[in-house]
Amino acid sequence: MAWTGKIIGGVLGSFLGPWGAAIGVGLGHQLDKGVSRVQSAGMVIQVAFIGCLAKMAQADGNITSGEIKAVEQIFIQLRYTPPMREAAIKIFREAKDDPHTAADYVNQLAAAIQYNHQIGMTFIAALHIVAQADGMIHPNEHEILLQMERAFRLQPGTVDALLGGRKNNLDDAYKVLECTPEMSDSEIKKVYREKCIQFHPDKLASKGLPDEFMKFATDQLAKVNDANDTITNARA
Repeated sequence: MAWTGKIIGGVLGSFLGPWGAAIGVGLGHQLDKGVSRVQSAGMVIQVAFIGCLAKMAQADGNITSGEIKAVEQIFIQLRYTPPMREAAIKIFREAKDDPHTAADYVNQLAAAIQYNHQIGMTFIAALHIVAQADGMIHPNEHEILLQMERAFRLQPGTVDALLGGRKNNLDDAYKVLECTPEMSDSEIKKVYREKCIQFHPDKLASKGLPDEFMKFATDQLAKVNDANDTITNARA
């Protein structure tokens, strides 16, 4: 997926509001060099996501070298072309110093993905990479992850389950699968199958997830599979 200067420089504000327009200032000329076309919804998702990365990196008051490397690694995993990487860095730098909060970006991202649980879990996993980059998760970083949990309308406790922050692995598995111990085997199997379908690349793409983020989605599907195995083994 490519980004165009016309979208970022002129149309961005209509999607992200006044603060989104400010982020787009000055990017148009840079992006028009070697960038051909864009799907606007996917671009909005990427801009909001990069804003979340910036706020996460700065959440503890200092952006460390480890956090910078983590962000760079995410850009590599997303397979950004040189023009896309240049634009992403520009957006990151603008977002880290703008007056808007992490919640602003999180809420915008949630709205952009239409509160899709599978896509939301994907972004939480990506943001967690930055949060733990310096060897620990600062309370402010954890709060951003919890804001994402609420904004994406996930069950309370899902973040800690996804990140392995709870001691009860079986409880974690129910959270990841969004099931409860009271559900029957057949009900859980139905939920599991539905999640597998929802995590299919074609399904996620139809919901607006840019192609560049599919690797993170694949990682989350693996966690869903592990959760289902944990529950199945516990009930055997």
